[in-house]
Amino acid sequence: MKTNWQFSPPVYAIEGEIVALETLLIAREQRFMQQKQLLAQYQQPVLSVTLLAAGAVKRNELLDKIFAICLKYLNACFVQQGWHICEQIIQSLPTGHQALFVLPVEALTLKRVMIEIEQSLPLARLWDLDVIDLNGQPISRQTLGFPVRTCLICNEEAKVCTRHRTHSITEIYAEMQNLLNQFELTQLLANQADEALRREIALTPKPGLVDRANNGSHHDMDFTTFEKSCSALLPFWQYFVQTGINGKQEDFAGLFRQLRSVGVQAEKAMFSATNGINTHKGAIFAFGLVLGAFGWLWGKHQVISVESLCDTVAHLTQGISRELQTTALAHPRTAGEQLFAQYGLTGARGEAESGFALVRHYALAISKQYANCDQEHQHYLILLNLMAHNNDTNVVHRGGLAGLQFVQQQAKQLLSNPCHRDKQWLKIQLDRFDQDCIKRHLSCGGSADLLALTIFFSFLLRG
Repeated sequence: MKTNWQFSPPVYAIEGEIVALETLLIAREQRFMQQKQLLAQYQQPVLSVTLLAAGAVKRNELLDKIFAICLKYLNACFVQQGWHICEQIIQSLPTGHQALFVLPVEALTLKRVMIEIEQSLPLARLWDLDVIDLNGQPISRQTLGFPVRTCLICNEEAKVCTRHRTHSITEIYAEMQNLLNQFELTQLLANQADEALRREIALTPKPGLVDRANNGSHHDMDFTTFEKSCSALLPFWQYFVQTGINGKQEDFAGLFRQLRSVGVQAEKAMFSATNGINTHKGAIFAFGLVLGAFGWLWGKHQVISVESLCDTVAHLTQGISRELQTTALAHPRTAGEQLFAQYGLTGARGEAESGFALVRHYALAISKQYANCDQEHQHYLILLNLMAHNNDTNVVHRGGLAGLQFVQQQAKQLLSNPCHRDKQWLKIQLDRFDQDCIKRHLSCGGSADLLALTIFFSFLLRG
């Protein structure tokens, strides 16, 4: 439980062939000619992609990696926007990496989307995403009301520092490696969060919950709905981590406001992907806090463990349940506010405020206690332990306190039976439990979110 998480990103070589200035100028002229030919042929704007490559070395292992990530993100962007590439020229030359894309989209729209990428992904600071309009002119950021790009090292205008050679090549490459480290960290954690959520939904059977076998007590969602939701949320897990890193100078209240803003955007993406169905609102809240706490601790070079993450979440959310006292009692709108007004239940807010006490006290010990059981079996037991002790507002919303009592009693009975160590016996009982919950229209969504969070924590504990 006290295992500290370690992250050792690869160090990419920066050595490479030195390129003469005359050769660079010739390569630049050839790129301009290619842009001109593409504009004439397709009468569509051209996206010109190059990298920040300070000094006389224009290709090395570090730049190769950065360019590969750039192409991956751009292609994902094109798919998301529904843009079909008319033509593309991708070259990795001694004079540097470059790519030209002809896209069937209005030039200002293309520039706006490229700026959004630059604003949302710190690594994109190393990418030059120039949009060339039909007149052969690059569109400036100022045209759309955005300020000029600042220096990689300081807050001065980038062109000024470049012209005066304010910073050494060593400084620049160190910051480039740092940005790549941040990216690889955020990507690793995002993938682990995504994997945790997908393992939770795939676990079958689960009482009253959507799984591979059925829709549980839900009539508006199925397994595919959750898959769509997971895909839509994947980039936001990176944003939560990055928000924590960027907010290392913030106090807890300031960082919480920033994370909540990202959470609102994530919810919009979820609802867009699911046609308005709430699949992961609770998970967005829990994972957003944990990932934000992770980034905050990493940015401050502090120890990262389950304990430090949960303690940080507790600090971030301190007093959040009081919001229910001021809003829910007067004008309850959401299900959570209504349940607080009626029963005094704090739900996901209270669990976060406690530093995920249920996960720490009941869920994480299962893997150690049942080390001889396979992973799926352990997940069944984790879910049952959570259901037995969680005052799940999802259950109360559907079945009142009687429904909650039923779920908790059934879970405790299964765990008290020595046969629960037999996986096949347990699956049969869970299937019966599932049918009972469906008849009562009960769904333990809060416990499912905590199961996914426990799975995520298990990834960290394994290193």
